[in-house]
Amino acid sequence: MDTRLMRIARATRGFTLVELLMVVALISIVAAMAIPKINFNRYRADAAGRLVRVQLQSAQRNAITRQSNVIASFDLANNRLRMVQDYNNNDTLNTADKVDFRHLEEGAQFATPTWAGPNGTTPSAAVTGSNLRTVSGMKSVIFRRDGSASSDLEVYVTTRPAVREEYRAVIIAQSTGKSDLYKWNGKAWIRMTQ
Repeated sequence: MDTRLMRIARATRGFTLVELLMVVALISIVAAMAIPKINFNRYRADAAGRLVRVQLQSAQRNAITRQSNVIASFDLANNRLRMVQDYNNNDTLNTADKVDFRHLEEGAQFATPTWAGPNGTTPSAAVTGSNLRTVSGMKSVIFRRDGSASSDLEVYVTTRPAVREEYRAVIIAQSTGKSDLYKWNGKAWIRMTQ
């Protein structure tokens, strides 16, 4: 008889409804404390910086593989990039050239920081460079068939201009066309990993 009661007790072991509700309540309290600390705007700023960098790397790659110049233009008013496959290499937009537009991530925009950029000088605009061209009214950099760029380039994007930690910078070296992505951490520009 004693073993029979032990078997019944083992078979009915489990969690009561009250115990399950207590666990759910504790998990809810912990989640409610953790969620406000997540800053989604920084993730959006990272995404915007990566988008600009990837688009510029893609333009450089297309110039090399297709052996025709690619014009990367910045539409600052509409927060988008324009990529032109310049088939005849005349550094202008023609009707036969392939044109693609790419908008920045939601909420992201081109913006000028009021402090020194990664190269140590304070930028005068959201898109700056030593030999930037203007193609169809937009600041542009042209990637050549050898992978080089027509100008060195600094592009600044952010999700909220008033918050310094949400600024991202994409820097391009003119001679190689190599790009780097930086973020402001509150004290200095740090290079982001690939």
